[in-house]
Amino acid sequence: MRNLWLGTVLATLVGALPAAAQETPKVEVSANYSFIHTRLVPSGGCCFNMHGGSFSIAANLNRTVSLVGDFGAYRANNVKSSGFNLHVVTYMFGPRFSIRRHESLTLFGQALFGGGYAGGSLYSGGSPFGPQNSFAMALGGGLDVKLHKHVAVRVVQAEWLFTKFANGVNNRQNNLRLS
Repeated sequence: MRNLWLGTVLATLVGALPAAAQETPKVEVSANYSFIHTRLVPSGGCCFNMHGGSFSIAANLNRTVSLVGDFGAYRANNVKSSGFNLHVVTYMFGPRFSIRRHESLTLFGQALFGGGYAGGSLYSGGSPFGPQNSFAMALGGGLDVKLHKHVAVRVVQAEWLFTKFANGVNNRQNNLRLS
């Protein structure tokens, strides 16, 4: 509920800014540090954190709509004090919708669909599941602040990252990805 409230306030503030001429780039590239709060433990146990990075490239079709490719790699060592490590790679694609109401601010939402790979000793060292591929989906958005004609900073990108890795319980993970 808090995230919904925060998103509503942010969208209202950006929407209230006066419209200004902003040149829309043909391509946008982003490299991010990413934090994931996850449930990828094969036993179905609760949460732990992963750290890594993501890279995205967006081809802007017009001022509002883009096609995005997003690629990420994340790792956790000694998961839940088990002595096992985990690495996850995601590759997703989909549309991004942007609001460019102010010369230096871009608010966006996106829906990405693709796959993921889970490996590491957690999925191989004694695990009945083994390294695996699964469906992955990310729904969320973020805010970019333009610093220069060709440079912007992604202030935040927050998403629900859904994966379907086998875990012995329900084979679903509802994760939070912050970049």
